[in-house]
Amino acid sequence: MKRGNSWVKYFWLAIVLYMLFTVGKLAYRNYQFNMEETKLRQDIATLQNDIQNLQNQIVYFQSDSYKEKMARAKLNLQKEGEKVLVITPEPKAEIVQEESKQKFSNPEKWWQYFFGA
Repeated sequence: MKRGNSWVKYFWLAIVLYMLFTVGKLAYRNYQFNMEETKLRQDIATLQNDIQNLQNQIVYFQSDSYKEKMARAKLNLQKEGEKVLVITPEPKAEIVQEESKQKFSNPEKWWQYFFGA
């Protein structure tokens, strides 16, 4: 065997391994860029949806129906000829029982609950 051939084989093996390492590194970087692109596209779609929702809210807030609703709710205004009826809750009557004034121990309360004495 010739000694010169063994060095050439190792040289070519080193070159092939280096090329495989470089290609693998580039493939991984390409994969990372694709994942980042996908994420950015999703973010763009979400932001466009948010923009559309905000534009719809702007149109609604500028509408007459919203202005009328806010005038009624915040400023207590009404249309001409319209009657407003305000219903206020009745004050709750406090029922004071003599039993609630007395302080019973827990066993006495159970006795009253079961036997009504």
